[in-house]
Amino acid sequence: MSAQRTPCFGWCWIVLALVAIGLGGCDVYAPGRTDTALVVEAFVTTNRPAPIITLRQTTPLDQPSGGGVADATVRLTLGGTTYAYRPIPGRPGRYRTDGPPPTVPPQTPLRVTAFWNGTQATADSRTPLPVAIDSVWFQIPDAPVSAIRVDSLRRDSLDIPASEEFIYPVDVTIAWTPPPALAPADTSYWMHTQLQPSRPPFSSRVVEFFLQPTAVAREITYAQPNAPHYQWSGVYAVPVDSATAPLPVHEVRTALVRGPAAYASFITSSTDPDRREPTSNVEGALGVAVGVAVDSLRFRVAPSGVTPLPNPR
Repeated sequence: MSAQRTPCFGWCWIVLALVAIGLGGCDVYAPGRTDTALVVEAFVTTNRPAPIITLRQTTPLDQPSGGGVADATVRLTLGGTTYAYRPIPGRPGRYRTDGPPPTVPPQTPLRVTAFWNGTQATADSRTPLPVAIDSVWFQIPDAPVSAIRVDSLRRDSLDIPASEEFIYPVDVTIAWTPPPALAPADTSYWMHTQLQPSRPPFSSRVVEFFLQPTAVAREITYAQPNAPHYQWSGVYAVPVDSATAPLPVHEVRTALVRGPAAYASFITSSTDPDRREPTSNVEGALGVAVGVAVDSLRFRVAPSGVTPLPNPR
């Protein structure tokens, strides 16, 4: 892992338009509807203990949240072995294995089933091969750059209220070695790349469009010409008060999540303002239950450089 100071080039002016985005959710229905539906959420992670499974119910938009479902029958099948789940006391809607959770092996078929209120929900998936971050590089400008924040857009006027602010755009590159299964024609795996700084972001969800602190794409798209590793580069912003302010000390978590197409569809559709709920791979209910592989590293970022931090995997 390394940090590199870079001069400011194309980042010197960033125009960020803040627009209202209506966020959908998989736990609400339109007003006036009285029926409810079951929502299942389970991320079964390779080489980790069997996960907690979450169940909740939908509710109309004009009513309080229906909350967790505490009286369901839940099962997780890994390969040919089925594990019973039981509710976690004091945590409605959360279920864990009835006994020590098994470690989830890679490349294993899995099924999550839930029975509640006459509903049977089923989801099938497969755990992917494990993923490991090989290296991380940081590029930090010597000084903050100017960014114009547009507070609102008025189509009937050129008088758009705006304010000048300052940010440090931090470029981060993550490299990893693909599994042997990823031959040139193999597009079955998807990769969710993430940069998660500890400091508050510069602005709203629109900033992510410009700065790209996260991405979801087929893993094969990150292949590098004549190189054995895959690579992704993203950017996050750290706001400061002036053009002479030093880079604030902060932490950042870099993460990779390898998953199937169902995981990618769920993640990308969960931020789609035109959808009422994310894409589901659960039969008979809403939500997601998939196998994933995860790795992450944490760093302390300061004007003096970047330092790796302990990070249990």
